[in-house]
Amino acid sequence: MVKLKKEKLKILFTKQQVHNRVKILAKKINSDYKKEKADSLVVISVLKGAFMFTADLIREIELPVQLEFVKISSYGSQKYSSGKIDAPILLLPNLNGKDVLIVEDIVDSGRTISFLKEYIGAQFKSRSLKVACLLNKEARREVEVSADYVGFDVEDHFLIGYGLDSAEEYRHLPYLAICG
Repeated sequence: MVKLKKEKLKILFTKQQVHNRVKILAKKINSDYKKEKADSLVVISVLKGAFMFTADLIREIELPVQLEFVKISSYGSQKYSSGKIDAPILLLPNLNGKDVLIVEDIVDSGRTISFLKEYIGAQFKSRSLKVACLLNKEARREVEVSADYVGFDVEDHFLIGYGLDSAEEYRHLPYLAICG
């Protein structure tokens, strides 16, 4: 049993619901890249929040996967985007001619994904560049951006679990919950 501090949680998606959705997304990714005749895939996981989603997703991908990590955020330890991009780890290999899939935990303001797509587009000539996100929060969108693969569309709640945190806690939860 996970012992939580003073936070009140309401489970939004159970461990099984998350697991099932990840499998559905992977099936769609496999189908799309097979149609595009991709022979491998560079997966860029956005730390820290997307690490659990990425791990489960790439286990279901039926292509050779090259896994890369970037640490980029517009949140810091806050519950809302600061509006500024912080990218302390943004080292990437040569992505020219590669099929690239950015994996993000949540797309809400759109700043992080927009920045990362623009950065990759300016630095490399990838064969394709797509985005997979576990959660899509349209209500918070400030920058026009969309994901190619979306796990769940969610309302404007502060969510934790399955990689998402509150002040660096609760990432370990196997489910997604509304915090507050």
